[in-house]
Amino acid sequence: MTDDPDGSGDADGGSGDGGKEGSGGSENGATDERTERQPPRTVDAALGDVVEDDRLGIVAYSVERTTAIDEFTSADAGNEFVVVDMAAKNRSSEQFISFASLFQVTLRDSESYEYDQSITGSADALASGELAPGELTRGTIVFEVPRESSGLSLHVDLSESLWSYDGAIIDLESEGTGRPLTQNLRIETYAVGDTVEFRETRFTPNEVRTSTGGEYFGPDEGNEFVIVDITVENSSDQELAISTLLQTDLKDQEGRTYGVSISALAEIDRGFSQGNPIAPNSTRRGEIAFEVPEGRHRCIW
Repeated sequence: MTDDPDGSGDADGGSGDGGKEGSGGSENGATDERTERQPPRTVDAALGDVVEDDRLGIVAYSVERTTAIDEFTSADAGNEFVVVDMAAKNRSSEQFISFASLFQVTLRDSESYEYDQSITGSADALASGELAPGELTRGTIVFEVPRESSGLSLHVDLSESLWSYDGAIIDLESEGTGRPLTQNLRIETYAVGDTVEFRETRFTPNEVRTSTGGEYFGPDEGNEFVIVDITVENSSDQELAISTLLQTDLKDQEGRTYGVSISALAEIDRGFSQGNPIAPNSTRRGEIAFEVPEGRHRCIW
């Protein structure tokens, strides 16, 4: 289903599915039970329209054209970046699903030229990967196009993600309904102070605090550091390698993901040690930190 009230090509599509006997049944007249695959179908949408079914919902909220992402990343001469604020949500009640925008989303212009995503290292980049039931991911995806390009649309491959559609075409030059996706996790979650066990590892977030930085390093204007004190216990008879830089993220209720902040780590006196594995039957405690907009206290980790 989709918020776009177009209703075109509804589910069964009336594609003459009465051909169940067309494969010439078996000698006892048994019907061939193989299901014919319906022709690929796409749904058209605009900015703000949610394309969804029982498993996945996607929406493109806004688009911006710019010649620079930051002071280190500029478009080539004659080009500019197209920055799309996009979200995807796992709407199933039990299944974990994957959404990888890098492989599933491309940009096309009015002349049918197709553009792949640019890797810019933006802190606000859309995080891809596995989504838990009810989990939302939101962020920006970036394309570099000739400055004169027009008639831009996102082409989203949904053949592996959605049951109802094989793809979506989102017109980036028209406005739709503007309905946001919201996160409502349908898995067990834990509070600060709870201990989570996985195989022979016990993990505890002991406490959380915020900081505006120290003498040398501080967050950007409008941001703050969120510092999490954690304990990891290795109860196995083998060493345990842990990298909080690669294995931990913070996510707010809008679905935006924040990685560990290097500048914040420089201001922490009791940082979680990254250098060596945790010895068998040993425990390690320390702090890790993230930079987030001020007031984003309802976060998951």
